[in-house]
Amino acid sequence: SPLFFPRMASALKGCAICPRLHLRATPRPCRLVPTTRCMASASEAGAEKVENESAAETTPPGLAYGRNRARALAQAEIDTHPVAFGKRYHGANLMDDDSVFGELSLNEASQKVPGVRVRQHVNPLKASLQVQVPPPQWHVVFKDNTKPLLVDIGCGGGRFDLMFAKRNPEMNVLGVDIRAPLVDRGNAWGAVAGIVDNVHFAECNATVSMGRWLKSYASGGAGGPVAMVAIQFPDPHFKTRHHKRRVVQPSLVRAVAEGLAPGARVFLQSDVLEVSTDMREKFEKFGAHLFDIDSKLHDVSGIDQTAARQNVEHARNAGFGKKTEDGDETNDQRDDDERQAAEVSPGIDIDDAVSVTFEKPWTSAWAKADGDKDGWLDVNPLGVPTERECQTNDQGERCYRVMLVRNDVPTERECQ
Repeated sequence: SPLFFPRMASALKGCAICPRLHLRATPRPCRLVPTTRCMASASEAGAEKVENESAAETTPPGLAYGRNRARALAQAEIDTHPVAFGKRYHGANLMDDDSVFGELSLNEASQKVPGVRVRQHVNPLKASLQVQVPPPQWHVVFKDNTKPLLVDIGCGGGRFDLMFAKRNPEMNVLGVDIRAPLVDRGNAWGAVAGIVDNVHFAECNATVSMGRWLKSYASGGAGGPVAMVAIQFPDPHFKTRHHKRRVVQPSLVRAVAEGLAPGARVFLQSDVLEVSTDMREKFEKFGAHLFDIDSKLHDVSGIDQTAARQNVEHARNAGFGKKTEDGDETNDQRDDDERQAAEVSPGIDIDDAVSVTFEKPWTSAWAKADGDKDGWLDVNPLGVPTERECQTNDQGERCYRVMLVRNDVPTERECQ
């Protein structure tokens, strides 16, 4: 009885052997690795099934029954909770040679490069991350620093950057992340995979240092243009009081605009609709006069031109915050902006306070641009997925994407 034998009750619940009661041990249901679009192929799954059937023929009937029942229970649990199991086995399966990143041979890299453990959520506003980091020495990190550059802000595991660099040798790829262990592992993976000439990973707080880095590559001695800035699946920071920690802020919009030449692109995507909408609206509220929706990918015929002109005018007049000599907002000014925001409307953050200067209700004109589906691009135009994108697709969820293009309107700093 559990009342008198608590230890025995715990053991029975765990399917352990209890000699005194002559109980027979039964195998625990094992959790099987689910087969997904980014992982094992159908042919290998079929081969595994044949192997299991042949093994069952040589297994004693009693043990075979236990194994089959355990597998049936595990499969039923997988079918009931596919999201949980997808998350548990997702990272390990992306290292396999039959995954979408198989050509990187990351299985070998995982044996030579030690694993890392990092915090999933980092506060970019803490004092230690508010320091300007000097840009990399481009002629050292890239074999040919005159190639066009793709900057991946928030590169995470770095598989996207390595794969994109391998498939596009005519471009340089810079993966940027705020977490140093991921940066070090990305460079180590690239060395093992033999992809070192046109890819590099670096640590910085993009909202603080990206402006200087973009301008350094474009005109500070490298000579190559910055072709694209990608912000993919950033930390959503769901709490309202943490929205100011999101990577896309007015200062980043301004820095990206000043670092890109006309025709360069900005690619935004997330699996959270509210986050993708927020990123798109930040670029529209503070950069509608500097960026346009990419008409090559989006159908812009549905955009209300009157609303678009109003948003362009308001974005041009929004000038919020002072700049340093590098074009970035100072930390003191950012604190002053937050205090002003609290005075204007208590309880809202800096960006909400800035939106007070816009006509109410503020309406996004870019939201009327049709993509593949519901105004968003349903297919990744870059042709290479990220780790999070694979996981989202495997779970049957959707990604929300938008492509912007830098127009030829100069920034205020360029006019001076």
